[in-house]
Amino acid sequence: MKKLIAIIICTPILGFSQTPDEVKPGMSASDIKKMLNDGYTLSSGWTIKEGDTLRLGPGTMPDKRYAYIYQSPLNFFATASADNSGKNYLASNAARNAIVKEFITYGTKRSGFTIIAKVGVGDISNYWIEIDNAIGSGELTPPAMYSSFYKKTSGPAASIADELKKWKDLLDAGAITKEEYEAQKKKLIGQ
Repeated sequence: MKKLIAIIICTPILGFSQTPDEVKPGMSASDIKKMLNDGYTLSSGWTIKEGDTLRLGPGTMPDKRYAYIYQSPLNFFATASADNSGKNYLASNAARNAIVKEFITYGTKRSGFTIIAKVGVGDISNYWIEIDNAIGSGELTPPAMYSSFYKKTSGPAASIADELKKWKDLLDAGAITKEEYEAQKKKLIGQ
């Protein structure tokens, strides 16, 4: 069952993986860092580089905050988390642009890495954007020349993963019980 959930959750990420320098399971952090020297190239051909300005879409959490854009946990000026997740998510009324400061690889060689863009959004705090997830959810808007690619590749698997994420966020926020979360999870994965 855990493998099925992992496949469902990872499916949308695979749709937005890099080419030609795809992050593959088993790659080391240093190999990925070398790969990111010239920016992060997505399967659409869009390359995001340090210094680029990224356009943000709307927040996707029920309270309109961003699910994949949050204060850097390493930030000296980070404020306390508004919920039990430990992440201080970017508010929906925040700036609509973010400037890429650097790329960070987050994860382990065994579990795989997520590419994070450390960005500035016009205040003293730095924020992290989980690039692939933010694009897949619409929180990060690709340039016009690449937008049709992302509309074509998003499919039902992304909606299942998004729904699981929303229910998990509600559980973490204390809005629902563990039993309600488990019931919804079983319903979503068809058990």
